[in-house]
Amino acid sequence: MRRGIKLRRLREMRGATGECAAFALLAATALAPLPALAQSQGNAISRGEILPPVTVLHEVDMDFGRILPGTADGAVVMTPGSTATCAVNAGIVHTGTCRAARFEGDLFFISGLTVLRPTGNQAVLTGPGGATMLLHHFTFAKGSALMFGGTQPDPQYFVIGGQFIVYVGGTLDVKRNQQPGIYNGTFTITLNYN
Repeated sequence: MRRGIKLRRLREMRGATGECAAFALLAATALAPLPALAQSQGNAISRGEILPPVTVLHEVDMDFGRILPGTADGAVVMTPGSTATCAVNAGIVHTGTCRAARFEGDLFFISGLTVLRPTGNQAVLTGPGGATMLLHHFTFAKGSALMFGGTQPDPQYFVIGGQFIVYVGGTLDVKRNQQPGIYNGTFTITLNYN
């Protein structure tokens, strides 16, 4: 009988040793460093193009001609084009020149061109004794046959052939008691192209 007990204990010890070995193997597996996940690399080309500056010439100044103030504050509204027109209101009398400013330049053979109004969409003209007149609501017209598009207020054109002409008009406020004399001012338009 003792022999049966010894065999049973021997079997129990072997089973315990097997369990310990299994736990040790499991622990070693859990603590072992894992191999890195599969990785791959790819390359992409990055590129940019620096465009040369556009050539722009300011060919003609804007000229509202001679203006006689009316019975109330009013305005002279210049519609731009190769032959601009000036409409008046409030009894204002307009004579002489009515000429839109003209800008022309060269772009790439096929280009996009956006014309942006001056900051604040206005400019101040200064005359005798510091008197002022406000030029505002700038409008644009294309002057080249191969320019397409051009919705106001900041027109976008599609230019074929590389050459463009843009005419600029606007509204000039005239007070009924405007000081007589010559008024001058400047404005800046921005041309974005691609």
